[in-house]
Amino acid sequence: MTRLLSRRRVLGAGGAAALVPVVGRPTAAGAATMGGPLVTLRTAIRVYDSRTSSILGGRKLGPGDSLDVAVSSALEDNFALAVFLNCSITETEGSGFLVLRPTDLSGEAPFPATSNINWWASGLTLGNASLVAVGSENSIEIHCRGAGRTHVIIDIQGYVPYVP
Repeated sequence: MTRLLSRRRVLGAGGAAALVPVVGRPTAAGAATMGGPLVTLRTAIRVYDSRTSSILGGRKLGPGDSLDVAVSSALEDNFALAVFLNCSITETEGSGFLVLRPTDLSGEAPFPATSNINWWASGLTLGNASLVAVGSENSIEIHCRGAGRTHVIIDIQGYVPYVP
């Protein structure tokens, strides 16, 4: 169990607050969790767009689909504890929701009872800001739940750097 020596309150979109670790003690496994000050990017960086057939995307996500998205291209430092991002969906079909989480939890932990963005009808375009913890490979997992399909766009707006 990690015991944090201090925490910094960070305000996200809509005034939502998150407590971000600033200084930490070693975990049971011996790794330390440390975070630096929030880094805000001057311009958002697109790290995923399913509407393109390039390395950034390829197809709509549907029920049960999961994918890992590398956030490294948006980071000025080597690793991040969390990223502030905007998750947009477009050309929705049916209804559903997306769950964003660190890739380290894939297959090991159940999905949370919460979602990062929801849609309820076909033909919608929506966006939502989120603070998402980053996995050890500097990536996040996007998982589609519900009965519908959608295109997904992920833009990184800032991050909490890992400080060894």
